Amino acid sequence: MRILMLVLLLFIQFFVACQQNPAESQTTAAAGLDFQPFTAFGETPEKAASVAANIVFQSTDGGETWQDLSAGLPAKLAVGRVYADGNQVYLATEDGLYHRSTALVAPAWAKDFFLGEKISDIFPGQNGLYASIYGSNLFKGIPGTGFWNSMDNALRDKTVRSVLETPDGAVVVGCESGLYKSVDGGKSWNQMLEKEGINSLAVSGDALICGVHSGLLRSTDGGEHWDPVLTGHGGAFGIKRTESGLVAITAGGPWREGKQPNRLFTSADGGKTWQPIDAGLPPVRNINSIVQAGKYFFCSTDAGIYRSDVGGKTWELIRPSTSDNETLNLAVSGQKVFAVAVFGC
Repeated sequence: MRILMLVLLLFIQFFVACQQNPAESQTTAAAGLDFQPFTAFGETPEKAASVAANIVFQSTDGGETWQDLSAGLPAKLAVGRVYADGNQVYLATEDGLYHRSTALVAPAWAKDFFLGEKISDIFPGQNGLYASIYGSNLFKGIPGTGFWNSMDNALRDKTVRSVLETPDGAVVVGCESGLYKSVDGGKSWNQMLEKEGINSLAVSGDALICGVHSGLLRSTDGGEHWDPVLTGHGGAFGIKRTESGLVAITAGGPWREGKQPNRLFTSADGGKTWQPIDAGLPPVRNINSIVQAGKYFFCSTDAGIYRSDVGGKTWELIRPSTSDNETLNLAVSGQKVFAVAVFGC
């Protein structure tokens, strides 16, 4: 009888343990399939949330006020880029890809452990994000899984600086040696344009626009032929679609005249013609980013963040820089504007 009771007790313990392990296994599996809450080694979530500050900010009232969303990130995190979509905001950092929902009040940053470290940039796609590790890798995210597919095995130049999906589903990447296109999900790549330093891409209707060291180029035949559409103002970068058309930043006038202030331009005809919209800005040396949220343009410069509600004719400083070397990268989702203190260029 005692032996029977002992066997029964052992069976019950084994049964309970088996009921617990699947749940634990599912939690472990989920950790490999999606973004997971992050804390630095040896830190509690409460401690990690208390040390990070002045990394990423959000404004929901047209730039009048800014909320610090840094709590929950590692302190002194080196961020390169920010991207926002819906209630989600993503940070490309030297420590990997971080992500959180801005709909949550409590700090809830998470890290994607499948990408590795030193993420250079993040780009939107029609079905999932793209992420690049400059000089090394290009990945496409599988929505809802946390997994990423490598797309660079056949890509000759891995210095990816810009990624764009065209309306027909092709993927175009800008690299140091030119422009490359894939129509089969990265299994093969064809060079569309041999041009030094493709750093920014945008599509408007049937027009593809790219920023190069000499200015802006435009193609309406899928990249077979290219026309210069903005020259004489230095290299062009930061091209973005806005509600009113396109915007772009240029590096300044001819180099032989010395380092000139950056310029801001906009186009309302698909990139055919470009007009300056920086007359109301002070002659700042560096313009880092420009976005549109509702009726406002937001522009980050050495002096801070400026806002314009009249298409760039006049600008007002709404958030001064907190230090001489502060560089802010901007992103927008709906009426939300995000500003991130970045390192590098």
